[in-house]
Parts: sequence; structure tokens; C-alpha cells
Amino acid sequence: MPLLVIQERRRLYRESMTACLKRQLDAFDVTDGVADAAGLLRLAESRHIDHAVIEVDGVPWDVAALAGSLRRHNPLVQVIGLSASVRSSAIEGVRVLSRVAGPDQLAELVCPGNAREVPFVLTSSPASASGPLSGHQLRVLALLSLGMTVAEVAARLSLSERAVTKAKVVIFSKLGVQSQAHAVASALAAG
Repeated sequence: MPLLVIQERRRLYRESMTACLKRQLDAFDVTDGVADAAGLLRLAESRHIDHAVIEVDGVPWDVAALAGSLRRHNPLVQVIGLSASVRSSAIEGVRVLSRVAGPDQLAELVCPGNAREVPFVLTSSPASASGPLSGHQLRVLALLSLGMTVAEVAARLSLSERAVTKAKVVIFSKLGVQSQAHAVASALAAG
């Protein structure tokens, strides 16, 4: 069974993405992820990694060198980089995917046409505001999932901090969650 591993420093993102991919990719062994390049290389020494999903933005290691090291263990390993910026799209030997793409797009990239669709939609809980998240709310949540502060999200979307805070309140209500971490986990589970 092909092995897929996710390297991500943020534990919540790593665990949520791993859980989603385990449900979507029946034909794959999706391991619990690792936090850094050293952990990924240790895993590559002990197991045959077929697919490695790695961070490419703001990491303290050379992404191309990491991909090369993984290929020394398995020349056919497929390396997929998760990036928040287009600047990272030209890394040799790494297919780059937007960090906000979600597990559905990642599953389709890893296993075209064979990923199971997991029925889960972002809708409201009975006690919450009605309807699914709007495009604006999804953009706010996507940026928050990258670890941005309210001020950073406001600057990126050209909004006031108050507007971003209000969007967070509505998002939490619609998802029936109490924290930003829970909202991000719910969104990742939904793809």
C-alpha cells in the first residue's frame, strides 16, 4: 500500500489534514504527520515514502534539498508543496498546491480519479445562523487557518479589524464551534 506523509509545523493543520486524507484515500497508508524536515527524513530512512506533502513557505530548510534527500530514499517519491504564495511555485522537483486548497484537492492530486468523496459540508448547526459559509467567510477562515492574526487578515483582505472579528463570530456560529482552532479543523474536515 503506498505511503503518504504530511510534514507541517502546525499540529492542528497537520492532524486535521491527515485525518481527512485517511478517510478519502482508501488505497493509501496515510501516516500521522511529522513537524519538521528532520522528522520527515527519519521516517524516510525507516519506511518507503511514496508521497510527501511538505511546507514550502517560511521554513528554515531548503525545500529543493529536502525533496532531493527524499528522492535518495525513493527516486519515485512524489513531493507536493503546500504554499500560501505564488513565489514558491518554481521549486525544482516539487509540485506546489495552494495551502488553502484543502484535502479534496490534495487527494485528487495524489490519486487522480480514485479519491473517495467524503460527504461533509460546511452548514450551520440547528442553533446557529442559517446557511453555509459565504465566499468572504471562507476567505477569512482560510487566512486564519494559515496562522494569521485578525490584523493580518484585515490587511490582506483590505478590511477593518472589526469586520474580520465580526466575520469570525458569524463563522463560529455557522459552524457551531467555540474556537478558531475548532473552526479550522471543521473547515479542513470539510475540504
